[in-house]
Amino acid sequence: MYLMMKMNNKRSSKEKLIEAMADLLLEKGLASTSPRDILTRAEVGQGSLYHYFNGKEDLSLHAIKYNVEQLISCNTSVLNTDKNAYSKLSDLLLKYRNINRGCLVGQLARDRSIMENKELAAEVTRGFESMKQTLENLIKIGIAEGSISNVLAPLEAVTLIISTLQGAYISAKGLQDDSYFHLTINTLLKIFIP
Repeated sequence: MYLMMKMNNKRSSKEKLIEAMADLLLEKGLASTSPRDILTRAEVGQGSLYHYFNGKEDLSLHAIKYNVEQLISCNTSVLNTDKNAYSKLSDLLLKYRNINRGCLVGQLARDRSIMENKELAAEVTRGFESMKQTLENLIKIGIAEGSISNVLAPLEAVTLIISTLQGAYISAKGLQDDSYFHLTINTLLKIFIP
């Protein structure tokens, strides 16, 4: 559902609000985003927000779902290739990323206002669970086919990948150099070469 929004040039006000909030949550966080910020970014009228949503938290839930679906869709497109598991893992970890924005779910998990709201936090957790399951399945397939080293158990590998990926964003931001993100991920991938 949410993926169709980007493809449709004539987006509705509701879609514009969801996309605007999805970006603002990553850029500013929930607490720092005002209704005015949302309306300005979405380029919609003042009444639109409360016409479609029961306030900022309701819109935030839709925006977080949108970000999670973007993550799942992107991962699925990388995985639906005829490559071996190691190549898919490499493609998944080295796909284009906006380093300054951060991970679609990792950035949200660092937002205290989001994680203190059970409904919003559950959606962020769904994103992480999807990422965990995708990686764990990929590691198991790779070990079975011999394209990924079995030096780590699948859950150990997944924990290392997710932690390294999130840390790579922070390091690249802190050092103000995207090349550190790529260096970190390329170093991580060496662990999985059989």
